[in-house]
Amino acid sequence: MKRIFKFLTIFSLLFVALQGCENVNVPNFNDPNLAATLSEANNYPSVLNGAYLDWWSAVHKYSPYMTLAVAGNHASSSWGNFNMRNVGTVGTPYGLGDHSALDNTQTAPSTAYLTAPWYGLYGAIGTANDILKGIRVSGNVVMSGTTDISNQTVAQALFIRGLSYGYLGLLFDRGFIVDETTDLANFAFTEANLQAYTALRDQAVADIDAAVAIANANSSFQITQFNGLTLDQNRSVRLMNSYAAKFLALTSRTPAENSAANWARIATYTSNGINFDFAPLGDGGTVWWHAYFLQGNHVWMRLDQQVINMIDSNHPYPFPAGSYTPPATSPDARFGGATSWFPFQGAPIFRPERGEYFFSFYRMSKYQAYRTNLAGPMMAMTQADNDLLWAEALVRTNGNLGNAVNLINASKVGNGGLTPATTGDANLLDQIQYERFLEAYESPGNPFFDRRRGGTLGNKQFTQFPIPALELNTLNIPLYTFGG
Repeated sequence: MKRIFKFLTIFSLLFVALQGCENVNVPNFNDPNLAATLSEANNYPSVLNGAYLDWWSAVHKYSPYMTLAVAGNHASSSWGNFNMRNVGTVGTPYGLGDHSALDNTQTAPSTAYLTAPWYGLYGAIGTANDILKGIRVSGNVVMSGTTDISNQTVAQALFIRGLSYGYLGLLFDRGFIVDETTDLANFAFTEANLQAYTALRDQAVADIDAAVAIANANSSFQITQFNGLTLDQNRSVRLMNSYAAKFLALTSRTPAENSAANWARIATYTSNGINFDFAPLGDGGTVWWHAYFLQGNHVWMRLDQQVINMIDSNHPYPFPAGSYTPPATSPDARFGGATSWFPFQGAPIFRPERGEYFFSFYRMSKYQAYRTNLAGPMMAMTQADNDLLWAEALVRTNGNLGNAVNLINASKVGNGGLTPATTGDANLLDQIQYERFLEAYESPGNPFFDRRRGGTLGNKQFTQFPIPALELNTLNIPLYTFGG
């Protein structure tokens, strides 16, 4: 039986153990209790809770969150965990040389950055498909008391499937597309049936559009699957729109693809997107937790010197070899001060023989409150993330530039205390990108995706993940990789 097939059946259980180690542990493929649970349609909403957790765990925890933060030159760390050192290491010349290819073999160390999202996202897709098959194909009715909530359950399943296909398209070069009508027993999991990342993106947006249509028709619609949150109809639909915009905007692999993206459609989604910060609550580190716990630990990770140089050009990039005394002030209120989002921390703690270009005097502290008990809000998408994409869409489509600069200035002036953008500025896109590095880095992979579509990743840095070697070997598909 093919490995991915197991993750797409109703008997699949995925538990990604990343808090203390990096292995992917699949303890039981034939759980009779789960089969019995899915045989009763009224259990579907609670089963969906597991799918939403699978999605969250697949992208918001250390692998691949911290891997992408380093690969995208937003954060810096020379530790080997989560493959950070490898994706951050460059050859000569100092600090500006070429990156190496990803080691996509089963014997490579620290491969959870590949396996966790691949199997976690397909685990969520499998659960969603099972629910949709039970309702749409088998005709089961989901009741909440005396109320038929079948349509609401369908919309929730479509949304989590859309979120999962969307991140597969953001991360991987290709993947399989299966839905509730797919006969998995006879589906050929072969290289010929792999679909490109653009097809994964299109499937994601189609699923989200279908979920939005159902939610808009149901005034009592709500999503309760994100820990600690109850999203009513309005907020649910807004969140769906924001993720659709994200997938359309950030899936591009090159500047040319980015320019050719459907920015008019992105403008529509973002104009109907979130007007709040989307942040499920941590549960004390049990299952709902976020990579902020280590990202905010200055011993593990620092703010990358390239971002520091972007904020204040008096800070050199790359971090100079030998002695260096950083400037004491910066014009951006979000940087440098003791209570700022990116405060001065002091001497770097990384090993110099691994490359002093990993060094940084500054840390990330915006979410230190979460680190105290892992029980507070875990930012997954800020309103600024949505609004800055909206502003970008308006600029790229020659839309309402007055609204665009208002969206930019909400963070640039409101949080940064910087000179306001104006409609006459010729560098509005650059200002938007600046703001995104400071205001939208929370959403997993955003800095990496933004550098990728802008063509500013490091020399020969990978631009997408290959399918994990474990899966390729299982399916008898030749190993391959990216970068280098």
